[in-house]
Amino acid sequence: MTRTLTVVLSGAVGIGIGALSGRILFGGSAANLIFWAIIAIAIGIIAADRLTALLASGVYGYLLSAVFLYVANTSNTPLTQRILFALALALIGPICSVALTLLARLLYLQVLRRRRDPRTARRQ
Repeated sequence: MTRTLTVVLSGAVGIGIGALSGRILFGGSAANLIFWAIIAIAIGIIAADRLTALLASGVYGYLLSAVFLYVANTSNTPLTQRILFALALALIGPICSVALTLLARLLYLQVLRRRRDPRTARRQ
């Protein structure tokens, strides 16, 4: 999968999951964080290289956070304030998503190296 396609699909998943999580999935509770983390881990494993994983995870985290915050906000504040609030606070999303994605990618690559390295295999 190309870098552009990976980033675009990650963004689309972030928008979709953010919209569903705000109202439907888990009722906007903290249980959403586990679901979001699983997807961030999957992005780290699926991405072809580290740069793709960083870009895709950053886009996923930002769009997920922004859409979730907008959809879950049921206050009577004006629309522009709700949008600005969601866009500003959503900057936290990519930080968490990128950190988790990099950790998952590092662990996954370590497991792959151990499987491929014949020196670490048990000798009979």
